[in-house]
Amino acid sequence: MTEQQRLFLVQARADFAVFDTFRRQSRFPASHKLHYLQMATELFGKAHAWREGPRTSTHRAFVTFLRSLTTNRRAQEKLGFAGRNAQWQGMFRKTIDIAQRVEDLAPALSPDLPNPEYPWPRAMPVAAPVEFDFPIWRDLVDTTAGRRFLDLVERLFQSAEYFL
Repeated sequence: MTEQQRLFLVQARADFAVFDTFRRQSRFPASHKLHYLQMATELFGKAHAWREGPRTSTHRAFVTFLRSLTTNRRAQEKLGFAGRNAQWQGMFRKTIDIAQRVEDLAPALSPDLPNPEYPWPRAMPVAAPVEFDFPIWRDLVDTTAGRRFLDLVERLFQSAEYFL
């Protein structure tokens, strides 16, 4: 792992720890939980992207990282899917859709749409993140696909050095 990867990973893990703390307590709004999840996954993806050297700034790094895992047999074994190709591919079909929705929460990707950081639309705000009921949050906690996504993200963080 390069020093740049380590720096991104350290920050990603800190953001994920905040997310993990917030998600376990109902007093925190969904906007705060989603903000830290979006940041943690973005930085994890950027840590992976730096494997090949300097990378341009992008908010779409995590989905790219997940796609790289779909054909990675070592990752398949590491995550407990050895010999279960159909389940492995099925997990990623559902996971990538959710990961895309998490990435789309970055304000730069959705300046006039709901995002967990800033009121929107930018020119004349009419909604605040803390007052908004984010459908993605309900999907993450109330659906099997959402819970599996969060489980996968947690497992990736636990063994991140393996993937970087």
